[in-house]
Formats: sequence, C-alpha cells, structure tokens
Amino acid sequence: MFSILDFFVFKYLINTFNALRKALAPSRAYSWKTFIYLSFFSWLMSFLATDLVHDIITNCAWIFLIIGVSWATIENPLKIGGIPIGPWITGALICMLLFGDWTGSIPPIALIIWPTLSAFIAVFPTFFDERFRLKVPAPQFRQRIVILIGSNMVISCWIQFYFLTQDWLEQYPTLLSDHFGKTTMVSQSDSQQTKMLRGTVVLEFMEPLIVQELENKPWSEVERWLLEPQPHIEAIREEAVKKVPIVEEDFWWRYTYNIGSINSGYNLQLRAVWQGPRSQTEAYYVEKNCQITQSYQPIVTGSRVTPSQTGVQSIAVAKVNCQPIGELKSYE
Repeated sequence: MFSILDFFVFKYLINTFNALRKALAPSRAYSWKTFIYLSFFSWLMSFLATDLVHDIITNCAWIFLIIGVSWATIENPLKIGGIPIGPWITGALICMLLFGDWTGSIPPIALIIWPTLSAFIAVFPTFFDERFRLKVPAPQFRQRIVILIGSNMVISCWIQFYFLTQDWLEQYPTLLSDHFGKTTMVSQSDSQQTKMLRGTVVLEFMEPLIVQELENKPWSEVERWLLEPQPHIEAIREEAVKKVPIVEEDFWWRYTYNIGSINSGYNLQLRAVWQGPRSQTEAYYVEKNCQITQSYQPIVTGSRVTPSQTGVQSIAVAKVNCQPIGELKSYE
C-alpha cells in the first residue's frame, strides 16, 4: 500500500515531468524547437550510417541546427551590453559547417570569415520586407549597416594578419630576433634574441661534428685538414642542416668560416650571416669560435704506460674547445 509520503513524491514527479515536457515540447509543429530536435535526431542517425550517407545526414543535422538556433535567437534575443549576439552565433555555426571537421580543429579561414559573415547575417533582414521582397534599407539604418559591416571587416583583417604573421614566424623564425623598437605591433623578448635564430641552431649542430672529426686526431693530420677546410666544413654544414626541420628561411642564411693562428694552435671561426628580411640595411650574423690546440698523448705499446715513466714516447694530437655562440650582431 502507498503511504501519504509516496503519494506526494509521485505527484511531485508527475508535475516535474509535465513542466519539463511543456518547456521542451514545441508549442507548434513549425517552430525552432522542431529544427533543434531534427538536428539531434539526424546526428543520432548519422552514427548508424557510413560513407556518403553519413556525410549527407551530418550536413542535414548542421543545417537544422543553424536554422533552429537562428530562429531561437530571433524570437528570444541574446544580448551582451545591449547588442544582440544571435547573428554571431549563427555565423559561427555556418563557419563550422563549411570549414570545420570532426576532429574539433577550426581552420584559420573559418575564424577570418566569421566576423564579416556574422555582420552580413545581422543586416540581412533590413534588405527585405514582411513578404520577403527586396527593399532599400531605411535611411536611419544605413549608417549603422555601414559601420557594422566595416568594423567586422576590420576585425577579419586583424585575424587574418595574426595568422599571416604566425605563418611568417614559422617559416622565418629569425624575424623574432629583429629590432622592433619603433613599432607597437610586435613585442620582443630578450630570451628569444639568439636561441631562435636558424643560423644558431645549425652552428650548434656543427659543433659536435667538428669535435668528432678533429678531437684527438694526430696534429699533422689536423693541420692538413685546416689547410684545405672548405670541403670538410661544407660537408659538416650539410650534415647539420639535415638534423633540423626545413623552413623557407634556410635560403637566406649564408655560412662562412675563418681560420686564424693563436699561441698554441688555431682559431676556427664559424659564422652564420642572415641576408633575409630585416629592419636595417646591414646584414646580421652570429658566430661560434672553436680553439684547436696542440696536446701530447703518450703512446701505449704493449704494457700499460703512466705519464711518470721516463722515456715514454708521446704524439701530438688536437684538442677542440668551442665557445658558446655570441649575441646577434650587425656589420658596422
């Protein structure tokens, strides 16, 4: 038998269900809720289909959703600061339909078009009367239409400029190290000054290859290497370039070297010169200095030999010590 408490709980559940059904059920067949439900139903059916049928049903689901949301925001306007945002919601859904995918990624073209497309959606009703016949907007609306479309086109241009600069910086990372003291458009970080340079990366990869080629090699052999360094250094540079991803700015880097004498050996100066786009007329460069000095290594013949033993034969070998890369410089 039901108790009085069970009766009231049952009545509460029935009332809640009726209120929920009344809120969710369309008041008439031709309403925005109908299109929203058709959208959900189409998405559910798309999971049961494959290939072309799946794509067709999915596109229909998007179309139903766009119609339902647009209709809903017209009947119940959503406003932020007194400005209706319904057209921008509809524009976002259209851009997702045209350019989006199931991975959730949004391509740049969708974000670029979104503000301008939304502005045209916002002003679209002003060009038609109640019978959907084309008309000229009233004079009091014309200035507002021009301002709305123009301002959103400017926003689209700024978004496109953002993606354009990001693409430039991906292909030309050296631009991050240029001087932007006379512009407020780009902020510069000192920590990015040198380490982002493509030439710096290549020189860093060249260092262990040079050490591997010259370290502990007979001094006479190293001197012959230094007399004709061109093919060796070029081969090392090509090997270093293979270890880094290819970008467009590689074409604008020129690599040079210079060999000078020091007290106990030689100084190999490797230099990467940037000849691409820059804010000044002078070319930029970074350099790495490697000191190649002479050292003596005992010759072990048969038994173990210690340096304290007299009469131990030794051979002159090369020691390589490379300095860190200096700051970005420009030719004076």
